[in-house]
Amino acid sequence: MKISHIPVFAFFLLFISYGCNNKNEEVDNQQNSEAEVLTPDPTHGLRPVDLSDHELDIHIFVPEQFYDDENGYPRFVQPIIAHNLGEAKWEITLPGRSKWHLVIEETMHDSVTVNDEIERLNNYAFFSYNFVEQNDSTLVYAKNLKAEKTTLDSLESLKNAFYHFYCLRKINGYNLSFQSFEMGDFRKLTIDQMLTSAKYSY
Repeated sequence: MKISHIPVFAFFLLFISYGCNNKNEEVDNQQNSEAEVLTPDPTHGLRPVDLSDHELDIHIFVPEQFYDDENGYPRFVQPIIAHNLGEAKWEITLPGRSKWHLVIEETMHDSVTVNDEIERLNNYAFFSYNFVEQNDSTLVYAKNLKAEKTTLDSLESLKNAFYHFYCLRKINGYNLSFQSFEMGDFRKLTIDQMLTSAKYSY
C-alpha cells in the first residue's frame, strides 16, 4: 500500500515544482519587458558645438542642419557665434533660422536667481507675463502686451503670445545664464529646443 503512494507523491511534487518554475519565468519575462522600455533622447535632432575657441570651455547643442558641399557631401551648417574678446557674453544664431537666437552670459557669482529675473521682467510697464514653467534654475514664460496697451482681445492676445526662457547653469566652473534673445519673438517649439540646449550643455 505504501509503495503505490510513492509515484503519486512524486508526481505531486513534480507538478508543484513545474508550477513554481512557470511563475518564476513569468516574473522574469515581465521584468525583461519592463527593462526594454526606452526613454527618448532629449537631444535628438541636436548636435554639440564646442565654444572653447570663443573663451568659453563648454559645449552647447544646436539643431542639426545640413547642406551639400561642392562635391555633393553633406556638411553641418555652422552656427554664428558673436562674442567680443574679453566680454562675458555669447550670442548664438543659425544661418537660415532667424528664430534661433540663444544668449549666454557669465554671471561671475552664483547668487543670481530666477526670482531676480522675474523681478526684472516685472519692471517693464508694457508687458504682462504668464509663467509656464518655474523652478530654482529655469523660467519659461509667455510675453504679451498688457490689455490696456493693445487693441487685441484677450483670446487673440493669448494666440499671439510669444515665449521666452531663462536658465541658470554651473558648467566647468562657470556660472552661466542661458536665455532667448530678449528682443526676439519665439514660438514654444523653438523655446523648447533652446531650453534643451541650455539644460544639456556640458
